Amino acid sequence: MGTPADDGRSTDRRSESLRARGQLRAVPGRTPETPEERFRHLVETIPAIVYVEVGASQSPTTYVSPRIYAVLGYQPDRFLNHRAFWNEIMHPEDLPTVLAADEQADRTHARYVQEYRLRDVDGAYHWFHDEAEYLEDEDGGSSYWQGILVEITERKEMELRVRDMEIRYRSLVEHIPAVVYIEGTSSSEAPEYMSPHYERLFGYSVEERIAEPGLWTRLLHPDDREETLAAAEHVAATGETFSRDYRMIARDGRIVWVHDDCSPVLSEDGTILFWQGLLSDITDRKRAEGQLAHALEMERHAVERLRELDEIKNTFLTTVSHDLRTPLAAILGNAVTLEREEEIGLTPAERQELAHSLAVKARKLSALVTDLLDLDRLTQSDIEPRLQLVDLGGFAAAFVQGCDLLAGRRVVVDVAPAIANVDPSILERIIENLLANAVRHTPAEASIWVRVRAVDGGADLLVEDDGPGVPSHLRDVVFRAFERGPTESAHSPGVGVGLSLVSRFAQLHGGRAWVQEREGGGASFRVHLPGPGPAPSR
Repeated sequence: MGTPADDGRSTDRRSESLRARGQLRAVPGRTPETPEERFRHLVETIPAIVYVEVGASQSPTTYVSPRIYAVLGYQPDRFLNHRAFWNEIMHPEDLPTVLAADEQADRTHARYVQEYRLRDVDGAYHWFHDEAEYLEDEDGGSSYWQGILVEITERKEMELRVRDMEIRYRSLVEHIPAVVYIEGTSSSEAPEYMSPHYERLFGYSVEERIAEPGLWTRLLHPDDREETLAAAEHVAATGETFSRDYRMIARDGRIVWVHDDCSPVLSEDGTILFWQGLLSDITDRKRAEGQLAHALEMERHAVERLRELDEIKNTFLTTVSHDLRTPLAAILGNAVTLEREEEIGLTPAERQELAHSLAVKARKLSALVTDLLDLDRLTQSDIEPRLQLVDLGGFAAAFVQGCDLLAGRRVVVDVAPAIANVDPSILERIIENLLANAVRHTPAEASIWVRVRAVDGGADLLVEDDGPGVPSHLRDVVFRAFERGPTESAHSPGVGVGLSLVSRFAQLHGGRAWVQEREGGGASFRVHLPGPGPAPSR
């Protein structure tokens, strides 16, 4: 490609060309008089470059208005009869497109419209809008192109700046980890814009979202749909900002928590032009909030349980200290009396009575210590039952007959043969604690029933009474360690261990213990023990 020849001006040609702008006239110093002069004056002073080319667009240029000197710094005659000069100063990136358009215009004679860049005398490029019409004489003897070049450099630079800014903002919008969207004023309209993060978040392409305006509603979680749609309708009617957390269901079934911030863009008169919003994925945050709430709830339960355990501990210490001191005090008193036997002068009958009292108190103390030790061993899983087949009915009847706990009480034994696979020593503890519980919680005139029944899978042991019974809300509580019935005060006998041992001993055998209301009133404590079969799993 060639370069423009030197036109002989000074090195500061750009300054000269600028000074020349706006100073050209068809005939300097004289007002045009003839129509031809007026027309030439108009053509040569308008803020555009007028040109004429004879025949095809590649033919020589026959006229260029002086304005070209003011804009590019070249004298008009540089362009006359030198078509190649146009190509030499055209931007290399634009030249192929312009040449192709020229060829098509020559074939079709259609209106010619192009935009391209030309280099001025100082090497700077100017943008031009070029429009030309193909004209023929009325007699068809000659034809030519008549066109006009309007400089659009400022407009193009503005367009380039706007396009560059749009590219920058689009790149920013499309790379942030959230969905940016623009929607019209009607919910039935497709979104005007949806950033690509939509597909990464929900699994639906932007094209699918735009093609289905109701997709947003369809993807709303059923539990959030009604309230979210109501909130959307409210802001659409009022123009308020929409800010809400809700769930959506992705294509693969995932539940995605989002925070939706959407604001209206208003015209000068306050009319809503469109809505612009941001959808942020807050699934991890919501999951963390749920885990935190669960942890706080667990902590609250733990604190409540610790408070309960502290109350149990205080009750336990108070009761155990009382139950230990009472027999110890009696034992110590009886022992001191026996020690001073000669001084006091005890009779044989009195000595026998003191010895019996000592034995009773010692057995009670031993039973209390044994219960506490057994409870600890059960907690540590340190008891292994020695199972054997036992006739539970005969065993219970024999035990009741020799039980000192029932002295002076009205007891009815109603047993039937029933085989259970149990440890006899532990079975004794179960029956003993059930009987002790019945004696402790019923008045002296109350009746106690001991029953044994064969059932599918084993045998049931029942110890019933016609006392005050156990309220329904306490029927699970009474089997907890150190929990005592409603009729016991802080200084009544028992530390709340007996029934807990009954329940745990039953579980140790693969059975269970429970309490229900006795038919006719009172309490019916029941223990199910399995029959012959494999040893229970621990």
